[in-house]
Amino acid sequence: MSAVVNVTGIAIIVLTRKQRPLLLARQQAFAALCAQRGLVAELAPDDFAILGPIPSSWLTNAHALPDHSVAVADFTQPSGKHTAFFSMLTFTVAGVNVPFVAVARRGQAGITLGRPPTIELESTDFDRQFTVRSEDRRSATMLLDPGLMQLLLDCEQVNFDMDGDRVLAYVNRGAERPHPPAEPVELEMLFKFLDGFVARVPAILHSDYAAEQ
Repeated sequence: MSAVVNVTGIAIIVLTRKQRPLLLARQQAFAALCAQRGLVAELAPDDFAILGPIPSSWLTNAHALPDHSVAVADFTQPSGKHTAFFSMLTFTVAGVNVPFVAVARRGQAGITLGRPPTIELESTDFDRQFTVRSEDRRSATMLLDPGLMQLLLDCEQVNFDMDGDRVLAYVNRGAERPHPPAEPVELEMLFKFLDGFVARVPAILHSDYAAEQ
């Protein structure tokens, strides 16, 4: 028995040593992309509050803008015998207060806890590819207009939750195509989603679901 334990321990050490250069390469590439956007390696306690309480050890490669309107991180989420690996980006949409809505690609589990009712939109093509959950169908339908649906279709593997004025976009890294660690393509896609989302927020949300002054 002790021999088996020793062999297992050695295997873990060897694997960790092999992964260390890959993790360092990812960390450096992640930081370089963040620096281009003005993000620094510092988080505020509530940057990812939409996830609920989580141990800080579950977050790596965390960066944020100085005003914390945008934050990114890799997120490791243990779940029973399985562990999920995500890259995520959260940002603020000023002036709105949208009831919680979750949009995930079919076959992928959401990142936040809770399962509000599933709703269907008028686009059968979108409904085939995404699951939309919300307690408030009206606001979800307003948010997911043709422009925003097209953005999701264009941003491969990106899912998102929105609660109030805060959006959490994320990529399940287990569902991605293999790529070198030094190429954090999921972060590039999340930044693309951020730019497109802000430009496409329907104006009606600012009137019908306006944030309190």
